[in-house]
Amino acid sequence: MARTAMSRRRKHNSFMGFVLVAMVVFLISVIIFVQGRNVKSRIAAYDTQEVSLNEQLADEEQRGKEIDEYEIESQTKGFAADKARESLGLVQEGEIIFRKNH
Repeated sequence: MARTAMSRRRKHNSFMGFVLVAMVVFLISVIIFVQGRNVKSRIAAYDTQEVSLNEQLADEEQRGKEIDEYEIESQTKGFAADKARESLGLVQEGEIIFRKNH
């Protein structure tokens, strides 16, 4: 009789161990699933941010090229004269100015 009681206890303990292991595996699976979804949503957000940053980078590179071109242009002889005409209304000697009457 003592053997059958011990045998039942072992089976019961074995079954409880199996249930405990199954629960732990299930919980770990749920945690991994939830974390995986969180990682996927963060990756999607980072991908969107990367596209936006790449667009900004392209815009800034274009702006840099325009600044470089303006710098080269501003070093020419006629640049200062053209700016003086546009901004200050200055004329060179011998130029005739024609104005529209409103």
